[in-house]
Amino acid sequence: MTDSLDAPGRLAVIGATGRVGTEVARDFAQRGWSLELTARRIDRLDGLISELQSLGTSTSVRGHRLDFEDGASISGFVQAVGTHPLDALVVAGSPFEEQPLEESTIEDFSRQTAAQVGGPTMIVSGLRRALEQSVAPGGPAVILFGDIHGVHRPRAGATPYLAAKAATEALVGLLAVELAPVRVMGISPGVVGWPDDWPEARRSSYLERVPLGRAGTPTEAAALARSLIIDATYCTGVVIPIDGGRHLR
Repeated sequence: MTDSLDAPGRLAVIGATGRVGTEVARDFAQRGWSLELTARRIDRLDGLISELQSLGTSTSVRGHRLDFEDGASISGFVQAVGTHPLDALVVAGSPFEEQPLEESTIEDFSRQTAAQVGGPTMIVSGLRRALEQSVAPGGPAVILFGDIHGVHRPRAGATPYLAAKAATEALVGLLAVELAPVRVMGISPGVVGWPDDWPEARRSSYLERVPLGRAGTPTEAAALARSLIIDATYCTGVVIPIDGGRHLR
């Protein structure tokens, strides 16, 4: 490692096949970082790994199967990553689900809690030694993803998912204390890529309450993650909205 955190390091991206996770992987691959990428189905990583390897910039790109509801899967991933220095960890994967509260089941809450809180916590804990081995000047960083509608602007129709995302944002401060001096920060998105099943009328209605008047993009969310990892070297325990101002109204 050189004297700049922007120099090539090693990054683990959890949920690399999602839109934001994919953009984070691309961003850091272009900067020459080695990457540890995960997906629930490892075959879904094949195209992305081939794309990133074709850049000829990353030291290495590896794919791993990871299921947040499977303790053996989590342990296997942690063991595969090992204890060699890990400079950053981005937990970008999250199963977005909407359903009326009256149709929600205890299994919905359990699944979302495992995906947004339990699984990520076990991964961060398991990789703690690797993170502590980082010699990056700004120290290693962990990025978690919440949702603007979990805490800042609650809405109906997705309570199991949003309750778990609210817990994710609470987890940022808890882990910042538990893991110090490892930096732990959160990103709280609004729309940074429309859900495929949202009709145009619903999209237009949503944008009426976004001061910037447009949806964000996965590239913008990835850029914020990169800035927090590389530049925000005296920040920890903070959650930053990226929502075009949606949390304001």
